[in-house]
Amino acid sequence: MTTEGDLDTLYQARVRDWARKVRNDARLVPADLTVSRTSPLCGSTLALDIRHDGRLVTALGYRARACTLGMASIAVVATKAPGRSFAEIGEAGAQLAALLAGVDVNFADYWAELGMFTAARAFPTRHGSIMLPFDALAEAAGKLG
Repeated sequence: MTTEGDLDTLYQARVRDWARKVRNDARLVPADLTVSRTSPLCGSTLALDIRHDGRLVTALGYRARACTLGMASIAVVATKAPGRSFAEIGEAGAQLAALLAGVDVNFADYWAELGMFTAARAFPTRHGSIMLPFDALAEAAGKLG
């Protein structure tokens, strides 16, 4: 059973602060590639506009309709991914998926903010929303070959 304390921990102030950063859409026109993803369990959606230079993400834009947790994750990725390789972002996403599955993870300092999702382990219906930006970037990397 979920308690009020569980929800307070899940929706802690820093999660809400990150989520506010992507409240308004910030499309990227022109984009080299746009990937749209939907979380099957909760219906959260993300259209992620990507500019890249080979294997390096240079800019991101987005249209997001997600829960607070999904919005916070999108904000972290929108802030942190530009200037990083698809491989590095993919590794951070794999670590986040492991964290959500219950594994203790030590994120690289650059991605340490992802640790705020530890409380979401007990809410598997939210995992898909949290993973949306990482799944979208993994799909984009796959399209690049």
